[in-house]
Amino acid sequence: MTQLFDSVYDLHRSRLELLPQLDRPKLGFSSIYMPEELLYAAGIAPFRLTGETRTVSSEASSILSNNFCSYILSCFSEGLDEVYSFADGHVFLDTCDMRKRLYEVWQKHVGGQFYHLLELPKDTKPASFSYYRFQLKRLLGDLEEHYGVTIDEEALRGAIRLCNESRRLLRTASRMRNEGILPIQSMQLLELVKAGSAGMKEEFNRRLSAALREYEGVEAPASPNGCKVLISGSYFDNPSILEVIERTGARIVCEDLSTGFNYFAGEINEDAEDPLSAIADYYLGKAVSARMIDADRRAAHIRDLVEEHEIDAVLYVSLKFCDTNLMDYPYIRHSLAQQGIPVLFIESEQHMTNIQSIRTRIQTFFETRIS
Repeated sequence: MTQLFDSVYDLHRSRLELLPQLDRPKLGFSSIYMPEELLYAAGIAPFRLTGETRTVSSEASSILSNNFCSYILSCFSEGLDEVYSFADGHVFLDTCDMRKRLYEVWQKHVGGQFYHLLELPKDTKPASFSYYRFQLKRLLGDLEEHYGVTIDEEALRGAIRLCNESRRLLRTASRMRNEGILPIQSMQLLELVKAGSAGMKEEFNRRLSAALREYEGVEAPASPNGCKVLISGSYFDNPSILEVIERTGARIVCEDLSTGFNYFAGEINEDAEDPLSAIADYYLGKAVSARMIDADRRAAHIRDLVEEHEIDAVLYVSLKFCDTNLMDYPYIRHSLAQQGIPVLFIESEQHMTNIQSIRTRIQTFFETRIS
């Protein structure tokens, strides 16, 4: 059974060797607001940039700035080192100002054949959905022109079904993890999410489905003890912090992150009359990112997760210099305080160097704030 899950993780861990072997174009992306369905419908393998293979280089910092978040700088360092030389190019979104700057410097210093900046509205007003659909239509047009393909409704519907299946499998894995059926912890769940966004969804669905089938009929053990924790915040990929939390005896049962729950929450309407509108409705309608204007909706989203999972404590993790999440935190903390939920704020880096001080803060938080 362990080997079955290892085969799923391998889609991400070996992606730099596996992706070049695919007989299809490859395009990178840097945000979960990127509709992968459009690229799969065009016969393209979309993979997410993670920044995990490189630390922040002096060249990346000098071209951008030292006060950019470490995720963006690490991704740019990968680009400068030609980690993604097998890719045709990348689709960037203006989810934050730093990603817009990444789009500009990537074209100039990394190169590639295809680039597109997908504009994402910052609210969920009716006009915003129409505008976002228009932006998706523009992207489809650029893909068709560059690759000489026709992306019809049937191709879009097939891609929607493919990505919805991935979401259902990941939700099942998350539920079975929380019930104690799957012997995985938070970092392994995040590894599954990364495998699902590694550009090989057909194979991902096949492998994860096979792994989950091995646990069908397994009875859930007695509900384990321990403080139930929700993690929220900016881009997060740090096993050291997760390990510290879990060593206190706490259980991470919900990852309100782009590398966790927010990637696989909900589904796109497969029976919608207009599949492109359905895609726009799903991605813009989630509105779970701190970059969205509607803070009340985001606070309600987190409160709903707290209630659904019976959360005892929240850890809000933000990358240093991530302005949107740093501005989001005081409002979220106040909202959760009204529910009596203790919150610990952790400012981190993509590649941690101060894990000892963070370990002390986390241990103290659980010892003094959680009974």
